[in-house]
Amino acid sequence: MAQYVSGQEYEDAFYNGYLIASFGHWLYVKIRSHSRVEVASMRFIAENTSVPIPKVWLHFRWKQLDYIVMQRMQGQYLDSIWPDLPDESKEIIVEQLAKYVHEIRSIPSPAGTQICSVLGGPIRNYRMYDDGNTGPFRDEAHLNLQLRCRHPVEESVPIVAVAHAKPHPLVFTHGDLMARNIMVQGTRVTAIIDWECAGWFPAHIEYCMAMNWQNWKLVHKPWRPWVHKFIPVYKIEAEADEALLSQYFVPMMHAP
Repeated sequence: MAQYVSGQEYEDAFYNGYLIASFGHWLYVKIRSHSRVEVASMRFIAENTSVPIPKVWLHFRWKQLDYIVMQRMQGQYLDSIWPDLPDESKEIIVEQLAKYVHEIRSIPSPAGTQICSVLGGPIRNYRMYDDGNTGPFRDEAHLNLQLRCRHPVEESVPIVAVAHAKPHPLVFTHGDLMARNIMVQGTRVTAIIDWECAGWFPAHIEYCMAMNWQNWKLVHKPWRPWVHKFIPVYKIEAEADEALLSQYFVPMMHAP
């Protein structure tokens, strides 16, 4: 049975995020304004890891919108069941996630210091810019300036200076590794989805995003205590990021 998109919803997709149309048990069509980076990231992960992700069957642009025709993955969204799972089941799931995150972070990074998408261009990250699209950044110092909303480090609490003085290697990063983007059947991880925010980022960004971004939403509270079990911990960096979110929230302008 297909789930169809109305004409008004179709128009809204151009302005607001994306829409999903499902066709039976096998196909999803994701409709959004731009998806070239997401498709490239999914294919990159499929070629370089064993991470379960939807296979992209077709990608095309029509009437100012991008369409990704992809495999429909089986299972439930993890955020819908996580609060009710016993700890034993959670341990089994995060053990699998730790393996997949390790694979993703072990992909050799490109030469240089540029923080960018898999295509070498801009990234999509709502923590780093209000409308999501920003970068690429020349290096980590350039990104840190963006996160401080172009303010000198001295204007923030001391832990920000400590964190922003530490260099980090670039690793491939999902960028939105929340329970809503993980699918499971029982205790088996069947898919990690929604790769629109993926790219080459400093090593601490995955942890900071999972711990701090949208942590004001109640749905994330049961998830946060488990993040350290599958993403390498960067405690100082996460505390600094939380302080910057409290001080400035998200950047509204691009760092020069």
